[in-house]
Formats: sequence, C-alpha cells, structure tokens
Amino acid sequence: MHTFGKVCLWFAVVVCIPTAMWFTAKVYTARAGYIKQKVDLEAKIEKNAAELTDLRLKTRTTLRELTHEKLRWAPYWNDVAVEVRQDNSVTIDIGSENGLNATVGDGEAGTQNLVHCFQPGENGQMEFVGEFRVTALEPNRAMLAPNWTPQDGESDSWDASQKWRLRAMIPSSYFARFNGLELQLNTHNELLASKLADLEEQHQLLSIAEERHAHRIAEIEGPQGDVTEADKRPREDVVGLLTTLEEYEEIRNAIIAKSDERRRILLRTLEDFERTQTENLHVVDSLPEAEKTSTDATEAAADPSTVSR
Repeated sequence: MHTFGKVCLWFAVVVCIPTAMWFTAKVYTARAGYIKQKVDLEAKIEKNAAELTDLRLKTRTTLRELTHEKLRWAPYWNDVAVEVRQDNSVTIDIGSENGLNATVGDGEAGTQNLVHCFQPGENGQMEFVGEFRVTALEPNRAMLAPNWTPQDGESDSWDASQKWRLRAMIPSSYFARFNGLELQLNTHNELLASKLADLEEQHQLLSIAEERHAHRIAEIEGPQGDVTEADKRPREDVVGLLTTLEEYEEIRNAIIAKSDERRRILLRTLEDFERTQTENLHVVDSLPEAEKTSTDATEAAADPSTVSR
C-alpha cells in the first residue's frame, strides 16, 4: 500500500471515527432536547387550548350578561350637566335630540316619562339620587321634577358640580328595594310626626300645669309683688290662703285667750259673790231673831230676786 494511503487510513481511524462518534452523540443529545421541547410544547398547547376554550365560553357568557344588563337598564345618558333649583326640580343639558322623551304612549293614554338619576359618590361609585318626571322637554334641554315627596334638606345632598348619569329604566329588583326603603322612611316620618305632635301636646299640658301651679301657689302664699290698698278682692286672694288662715288662726287664738280671761274673771267674781253671800248668811244667822226678821225684810225690799229665790 502506498505510504499516503496508509497515513490517510490511520488518520481516518484515529481522528475521523472519534469525531464522527462525537458528532453523532451531539446529534442524539440535540434530538432528545428537541423531542422534550416538543412534548412540553404539545402539553402546553393542550393546556392553553383548554383554557382558551374556557375563556371563550366565559367571554360569550359575559357578553350575553352584558347585553341582558343593557336591556334591563335600557337607554342611558352619561356626563349630564345638571342644575338643582330651590323647588327641588332639576334642569339637565340633554333633550329630545338626545333621545329623551317627555311622554310614554300616545294620546290620552300617554304618561309622563320617568328617568332615574345617579350622581358620583365619595368613593367614585354612582349613587342613586331618585326617580324624576320629565316635566318640560326641549331639543337640548329638559326639566325634571322628583316623582316622590322629598324630605326637608334632601336636595342639599344633590351634587350639581359633577356630571350625572341618567337611565330610562332600572331592574325590577331595585324597585322592590327602593319601595321598601321608601315605605320604611314614610313609616318613620309618620312616627316622628306623631312623636313631635305628642311632644307639643305635652309642652302645652306642661305650660297649663305650670300656670295652674303658679296660680295655686299664689292662692296659698299670695301674689308676688306689692298689693295696692285699693285692691278690694277677698283677703285670701290678696295675701294668699295660707297667710289668711294664719291670720284667722291668730285672731281665733286671741279671741279664745280673751274669752278665757273673761271667763276666769267671771268665775272669780262669782266665787267672790258666793263667798260674800255665805258670809252674809253667817252674819244673819248670828243676829237675834227680831233683827234677823227686820234684816230679811229689808233685804227683800232692796233685792226682789231674793224674795223670789
């Protein structure tokens, strides 16, 4: 064999065959990596396909719910400028050209159209203001009036500095809730009015009682202030019943004391008289019979009561 051929043979055995084996190993390694990536990608594709199916189903369901909700709420108007008046009416900057109607129905059967107003709240969500009637309608302007009886100061909470949202309809479930709240509010207002009327009646009764109490105190203790001498009213009406009773009690006690004193004087006089009479009898008894007879005749002539006695 030629020398060059031998060199090439040994080169192929020593260099080419290991190199080919190394490249073959690299190819198998790369193929295994590609197969693994393919399996992972197929699994991810299957997972994403399932999620995509669920998302498409949810999207269709959400779109149906959105359409249904739009039908429930009917037409609506956003960013409506409002002006609140003192009579609780509201002026808005939309009218017939914006699709707002003044009446629902034709002819005599038509009724005033109602719109439901919402205003932005403190937390950014829309808050329900109330149900309003369209009382006047122009192409770019309308007048609304509350379809309920507003409470005192209720319109103060209506924020006309922000844009309102108007809706032609609201779901029936909201009506039931609003009606229930309105019924509770009316019930509490009637109860409050009844309590206030009862309180006013109690104040009137208290005033009458205080007046009668003061009159009774004046009857007992006498009126306050100076009493003129020209007052010809009864004594108890001038100085009071209690003072009059005390005065009469003092007069009675004085009369009783004076009567007792005179009774004692009379009793002492009677005792002195009886004692003197007894002494006279003793003196008469001690006289002789002739003098005694003349003395008795003299006493009888002087005192007729002695003869009768």
